[in-house]
Amino acid sequence: MKIAVIQGDGIGPSVISAAIKVLEAISDKYGFQLDFVMTPAGDKIAEEQGEPLPKDSFLKIRDSDACLKGPIGETARDVIVFLRRELDLYANIRPFKSLPITPKIYRDVDFVVVRENTEDLYKGIEDVGDNYAVAMMIFTRKGCERIAKIAGEMASERKKLVTIVHKSNILDSFKFFKESCMNVLRDFDLKVEDMYVDNAAYQLIVNPMRFDVILTPNMFGDILSDEAAGIIGTLGVCPSANIGDNHGLFEPVHGAAPSIDPRYANPTATILSAAMMLEWLGKRREDRSMIDASREIQSSIESVLNEGRTLTPDMGGNASTMDFAEAIISRILSGN
Repeated sequence: MKIAVIQGDGIGPSVISAAIKVLEAISDKYGFQLDFVMTPAGDKIAEEQGEPLPKDSFLKIRDSDACLKGPIGETARDVIVFLRRELDLYANIRPFKSLPITPKIYRDVDFVVVRENTEDLYKGIEDVGDNYAVAMMIFTRKGCERIAKIAGEMASERKKLVTIVHKSNILDSFKFFKESCMNVLRDFDLKVEDMYVDNAAYQLIVNPMRFDVILTPNMFGDILSDEAAGIIGTLGVCPSANIGDNHGLFEPVHGAAPSIDPRYANPTATILSAAMMLEWLGKRREDRSMIDASREIQSSIESVLNEGRTLTPDMGGNASTMDFAEAIISRILSGN
């Protein structure tokens, strides 16, 4: 399988290298082939070539089986937002689950933010003048219905609860989003509730264990998922998937973090994103080995975190990025 790789900026090359080492180890163990194709994009490429996402890189990403992406710096809008739009990656899936490093009061957290990925204010339709700025919020029935279907399918395999987050008491546009999603979710055997975004932000702090699948418009999902990352310990452990009907791109939630020494960046989020990629590929191809490999990566990470001897600085240790990756690989090779 061909995997397009965007190393990105800042800590990106470091955490991507760690994830690739883990993928090479797990693919050798389970007997499937991954061919990594480097597709340059980001700030450095923009400086060198005059554009942050060269056409050749885009074509390689489009024609690959999946894409593993590192964080992008100042040109993120021209890379990830462009890719989401051009490849119609309409579903942003961000799981949040307690880990050994999670604060004790949040040890039973396990929910997923399902974020619509192509509409809302992030559609980018704006008019900025000397004395005003206007941005257009867009929801389409198709966009609302297809993201609601993803949320319903995910909740059906989990705790059967979907929470639709909106602000319909202020804007009718959000009422349209809520009602369009409700219409789809009625076809599922689920409990469906709705919640204003300000209350959702509050509930995430005081009782995040109440959530299962949180269904949100684009901007609210972006904001709430960073809040959720703080609940489980650090942005450094939060993966995400951008998926559509034909393409999948997987990336850490965090940014390029230029203030962090790349040698000591936490690669957990990127490695977990790689695990999500394997699960997605495995389901699409009906390949059980890839699904099992994905789960072994996750369990190996939990073993390393439980042991607590090889942690990067943001998790309270002094291990390097590659030290952490090698500890995971050691667990994989020894069968955890």
